[in-house]
Amino acid sequence: MVPAKDVPPGLTADEYLKLSIQYLLMNWKKQMVIAAKKAMEGGNPMKKHKVEGLSDEEYKKLGMMLGIVETTMEIGDQANEVVRGAFDAMQQAANFADQALNEFEPITEVKNEVQNALKWWTEQATEAINKAVEEILLPVLGLPTRDVPEGMSADEYLRIANQYKSMGWTEQARDALLMANEIDPQDVGPKALRYLKTKIPRHPVPHHAVKKNIWGHSLFLRGELDEAKKTFEELIQNYPDFEWPYGNLGAVYIQQGKISNAKDVLSKAIDINGDYLNAWLHLARARAAVLEVREAQSCIDKAMRLDPDDQAVQSLKTLIEFLSQI
Repeated sequence: MVPAKDVPPGLTADEYLKLSIQYLLMNWKKQMVIAAKKAMEGGNPMKKHKVEGLSDEEYKKLGMMLGIVETTMEIGDQANEVVRGAFDAMQQAANFADQALNEFEPITEVKNEVQNALKWWTEQATEAINKAVEEILLPVLGLPTRDVPEGMSADEYLRIANQYKSMGWTEQARDALLMANEIDPQDVGPKALRYLKTKIPRHPVPHHAVKKNIWGHSLFLRGELDEAKKTFEELIQNYPDFEWPYGNLGAVYIQQGKISNAKDVLSKAIDINGDYLNAWLHLARARAAVLEVREAQSCIDKAMRLDPDDQAVQSLKTLIEFLSQI
């Protein structure tokens, strides 16, 4: 069952502790802080669960910190409302002014000419900037350029593969990983192939699709869930074999509390690529968030088999194991 948006009163310390973990899994930070505070009001609730926790003194400090975080979040919410209100007012004023100016035909003609000139300039400037970034800035920053360099060691190819992935250049990452395996098939090779299998799309994907997915993820991180959802849905429609948008859409659904939708879309991602690590992690989160602990542990076990060294896998495994003991 999906936890309530408002933290309910009258629960036991164990129930609040379990609830705080559910909120954490769903990325509901404010509710997580409130539930965790309530769990600690009666002392250290972790002592009896045979899990190494914090001392009573450390818990007092943590409780004070959570109180500060809660207050900060409330202030932040109010500030965001003010900013959004001001932005909406400015947007309405701009729209009114634009509409008024459009009533004068000479001004409309000039405005259209300016817009066309700006569009041409923007396209030229963007092309020049992209070229300068790739040819000058990336090497200065120690980042790889679009062409995978030759003559590197297996470790270096493994390192730049991760950089390529974070930059949205998945095919360059694929090439770098294959080169790492070719150079050192004994030590570095297995790590490179595991990375390729679990973190790179199974099928080649156009660069602009990967960049759009990264943009959607940035919207998600900013809390613009509706826009992120729309972005991932468009990608799924246009690139149905690209597994990343399915995983990210699943994360959106989890944060929206639509766990059933999340499980459905994450299962589709796994159908496309059963080795896609993030899909298994998100599915574990979705199941644990509604206390389907055994099913969540099964997902984590699969993720551990795919990449036992991944820090996110280990952290989520520990959290779900603790949840099972409450």
